[in-house]
Amino acid sequence: MDEPDVPPPYGLSDLPSLSSLRRDSSLTAPTDTDRTGCLLVKRRTYLKLLGSVGSSAAIAGCETRAGTENPTVSTPKKSTLTPEPALRLTVLNAVEDLGMDPTGHEPIDEVLDETYDDHTAIEFPPGEYLVTREHDWDRGVENFRLVGLGKSHKDVQFVFPRNDPGEQFRMFRITSGSYHVLKNFSLQQTDDRTTSADIWLANTDGALIEDVEWLGRTPSDNDARNQLLLFDCTSVDGVNVARRVYMREGAELTGYPNGVAGIRITERSVGEVKMIDCHIEQRGSSSFRATHTQGVLRVEGGLFKNNDNTNMRISGGDHPSKSSWIKDATVIVDDNDLNEHARDGDRLHSPAGLLIDSTGNGYSGVLIEDCDFIYKSSPSARAIISTSPPTWGGHGSFTLRNCRIQNDTSVQTIHADTVDTDTTEKPWGATLDNVSITGQCTEQPYDSAVVIGKNRNGSKIVDSCIHLPRGYVGGVLVEGAEGCSIENSTINVSGAPTQTRDADLSLQNVSYTGTCAFKDQ
Repeated sequence: MDEPDVPPPYGLSDLPSLSSLRRDSSLTAPTDTDRTGCLLVKRRTYLKLLGSVGSSAAIAGCETRAGTENPTVSTPKKSTLTPEPALRLTVLNAVEDLGMDPTGHEPIDEVLDETYDDHTAIEFPPGEYLVTREHDWDRGVENFRLVGLGKSHKDVQFVFPRNDPGEQFRMFRITSGSYHVLKNFSLQQTDDRTTSADIWLANTDGALIEDVEWLGRTPSDNDARNQLLLFDCTSVDGVNVARRVYMREGAELTGYPNGVAGIRITERSVGEVKMIDCHIEQRGSSSFRATHTQGVLRVEGGLFKNNDNTNMRISGGDHPSKSSWIKDATVIVDDNDLNEHARDGDRLHSPAGLLIDSTGNGYSGVLIEDCDFIYKSSPSARAIISTSPPTWGGHGSFTLRNCRIQNDTSVQTIHADTVDTDTTEKPWGATLDNVSITGQCTEQPYDSAVVIGKNRNGSKIVDSCIHLPRGYVGGVLVEGAEGCSIENSTINVSGAPTQTRDADLSLQNVSYTGTCAFKDQ
């Protein structure tokens, strides 16, 4: 994948560059202002004052010219309203203003902790910056930005000392606050078997992680945490975004449950998390997982390839007004095509494509739309697309719409497992709308490509096509479900087109000849 063109730092494009700001240690005649007329504060200018007046006092006010202690703002004569003060952003150059070492030899930890504050942006020139310990920040900070200045996100890299065996290193643990921006840099895990670095970012709203990559090989969870990025939105109305996050340089493929996942959204998340155009490849476990979350995960675009255990794992969530979705994403599993970062002996163990799972919460309703699932070679796996079994808590309804599935393997194509009606919210049905299933597979574990399990009442297949003419492969099996239907669809398979077991299945305008012509509506 080509490196993305990196736009100006998020939220900073309308501000003067650091080079345009003049230092003035007297603090009495600021000459550089932002477009509101307020000074863009630089940390080095104020360090000498901290001992006597404190940083908050040092940067208070918005002077319009030298010597003006109580500036006035022009307002209409009849107005009695006092205008709100303009928000001030302190923009700091990591090297010039904060003295950080861009060669990766001297730690930046102390300065980083001291600088973490409200309305503060740290800009990192290209280089390597050494982080030697966890930064545990729970201060309720608002509007903090850590931004690389390189043309590529690989121009600024955070590096780490070699981890001792069993050490699980966390770079950031940010568990409060809002509007944090982490942008345009990489984390260099190196290629040894123990070094890793993860981030935990939980904001109430406005968090953005953009153009960030984990480089190097990720160890097993003996030497790393369960995921590289833990990303939660902790207010119901909040929206946090991960855009162009890359994890594609491989990991220890140890098999479940010892692999490290990519991105995880936890039960602490009650708002909306977006993942946009992310590329996650060859993780030791799920590329992303959002099964416990009370909020929602919305995935838009992205490539998820050869991730062991599951490539995508999601639930409908329990948000009062939103549901989860995955749109325009691609899943590829090809055990014969591990990328150039694989090592001798690396192999996949059980790479499911999509697991719809609420881990005992009984959630229902998730949309998978305009997605491609391509299975070229694979060891055994639960299915390309499946719901978790009721022993795991299961999941209710889901919809596949405008999706293409290519199955050249013996992995089950779709398995909508049994629903536990005592614990799972209605509705329970599975919907396939304009779904194309093709490929070279010659057998299926359940004989049929699509399996609708017990209690999935009201399941339906509409405007869809199954074309699997090789070996012995059936089309659709419905077990113990009522009110199910197949309409305006083609089922051209080498086995039985449809089968039922204690189920109610109606057929309307179903063809048993022809190939799949996907209708891109």
